[in-house]
Amino acid sequence: MSHHDPNVRSPARPNAIVLAAALALTLAACGGGGPGGGGTATGTLDVDVTGLPAGTAAAVAVTGPGGFSDALTGDETLSDLTVGTYTVAAQPVDAPTPAGATYDPIVPSQSAAVVAGATTDVTVEYDLHECVMYEPTPTIPVDISGQWEATDQAGQVVEIITAPDDPGGGYVTVRLQSTASMRPQLFAEVVPAASGAINLSGQTATDPAINPDPTLVEAVFEVAPDRSYQLILRGLNAGGMSTTLPQPFTASWSFTSRVDCYEPNDTPETAKAIPLENPISATFIAGFRDSNSIVSASEPTLDLYRFELHAPSAVRITLSDVADEVRPRLIVYDEGGTQIGSGALAPAAGENAVYESTGALPAGWYRVRVDTAMGGGRRSSLISNTDRVIPPHFLQDYTLVVEALD
Repeated sequence: MSHHDPNVRSPARPNAIVLAAALALTLAACGGGGPGGGGTATGTLDVDVTGLPAGTAAAVAVTGPGGFSDALTGDETLSDLTVGTYTVAAQPVDAPTPAGATYDPIVPSQSAAVVAGATTDVTVEYDLHECVMYEPTPTIPVDISGQWEATDQAGQVVEIITAPDDPGGGYVTVRLQSTASMRPQLFAEVVPAASGAINLSGQTATDPAINPDPTLVEAVFEVAPDRSYQLILRGLNAGGMSTTLPQPFTASWSFTSRVDCYEPNDTPETAKAIPLENPISATFIAGFRDSNSIVSASEPTLDLYRFELHAPSAVRITLSDVADEVRPRLIVYDEGGTQIGSGALAPAAGENAVYESTGALPAGWYRVRVDTAMGGGRRSSLISNTDRVIPPHFLQDYTLVVEALD
């Protein structure tokens, strides 16, 4: 008969050994006690930043489970991350040149799933955005009142006005009012004087069927930055009324800035870089008026932009939010200036223009031209009534977006 000693442990059974080994393997696979895991599986997130010039730091924030947060300034590999969904958010950064421009992320925010034992790749692409903002000159009327010593051309008063140097230009509103015994007449011209005039009030201002107040003329016209214009103010005899000279008049002019951070961009050489996928806003104002008459599709009415395809891709370009009197057109060129396709003309005034390439375009830089044809050959300028109506394209910004169709 044998006796059992309670201080001596019996040998482990074979099944117990197998179970213990299996448990150890399971704990190891789950990363138990591993760095950053605390018993939780881990993975790796590899963030690649492209599109920035050497020496320019990115602004990327990575956030995720358990309050994880990290700020990145360039390429970085984040290891031992808890499994789950992470957000990679990028902010614009200042461009070294031109001053005031930025590099904008094509996709400002994206999600990435980190899985156990694997590496997840995320690419943050930046594009140059040459939008240089500025403070607009406030609209403050300038008084230019005076008196006429004689009627018509013999007594005309000439005023030289100069628009502020806001890069996007704007428009000038001129208001001229006479006494009841006179009828006002107003002309505006570029300086130095050229043929014709920006606006001719003529007899329109004195026709009661057109102008309910025959003593008042108001004119609105586009102006270029820091450009001078000549205003000619005349007083005509009112029919059937005696006129004692001199006669006073009240007059004023004011500049309204139309902020356009992409101007000047009227030529291929001055085309401004815009980011893919992100809509931009700009104005149809022909701010660089250097002649009395602006013909539709002439250089001052054009806006040109450039964009970069980082990989071969088809593109779709959409021009929307246009004023009712504008029938827009888009034309695309490669970096060498060769037109790609036939362009895209909106079906009618006030409608969108949409350009789509017929196939994938090679990686590289391209230009897109926005043609702001007005449909009538000559840009609107004069408004001659007491209830001034500003031409819609003076007021309404358009929207442009370039999309890569991978």
